[in-house]
Amino acid sequence: MTTQLVILAAVIVFAVVGYFVWDRRYRGGGEGAFKPTGEVFKDPTTGKLTRVYEDPSTGKRQYREEA
Repeated sequence: MTTQLVILAAVIVFAVVGYFVWDRRYRGGGEGAFKPTGEVFKDPTTGKLTRVYEDPSTGKRQYREEA
């Protein structure tokens, strides 16, 4: 019974860490004041136009498909 609780706790910890670290880090998250830059390019893997967005306060960049 104790072993099962330890395993369950570990799974829960990894799930929470995965959500807060992995998901937001690699999907870009929505936080920040991202503004479009003048950089637009054709993504070589999808062939779609992509615009670069930047948060001036942090310097972080996001790449979003143009509509």
